[in-house]
Amino acid sequence: SDGSYNSNSQTTTLTVKAAANTADSRYFCAITANEWLETNRQTAVILNVFTVEFDDRSVARGAEPTLTCTVSGLSQNTPITWIDHENNEVSNLDTSNFVIDEGSYFLGTKVSTLTIKLSKLQAVPLPADFKCQLRSSLYPTTSPIVVKKMTLTILPFGVEPINKEVEKSTDS
Repeated sequence: SDGSYNSNSQTTTLTVKAAANTADSRYFCAITANEWLETNRQTAVILNVFTVEFDDRSVARGAEPTLTCTVSGLSQNTPITWIDHENNEVSNLDTSNFVIDEGSYFLGTKVSTLTIKLSKLQAVPLPADFKCQLRSSLYPTTSPIVVKKMTLTILPFGVEPINKEVEKSTDS
């Protein structure tokens, strides 16, 4: 867009459509200002892209589900925030309900996991939506917050152990 002009400053915005936003790119903003005797002064604008994988998950009853959020193509380590089914941020201090593994950053990829403890899972109405959320730490003020949602479903079957004692050498 032509942007806006305010107090001797003009802001122009280039919007890159999703179909063209598939790889890291460099765009140039060219400025020509007759009053400042500037002709085709170019400034590079970098657009780094990344992908987030966070898929729906089904688990058997009685299992503690571990949700995995994988981010690839990062320029540097970026924190991942987990959002629970009530749309609240999950705290890594809430160890009675969740286990967060922030993961490590390696060659542009970060994998973070959230394990939901059984005591918490029993109080969650299922299916339930959980989210992983991140924002570029390289460009935090100009990059949007990215939120990926997945649905957690409990399968109607599961393994429920039944303990007992029996007499030696008898069928059980």
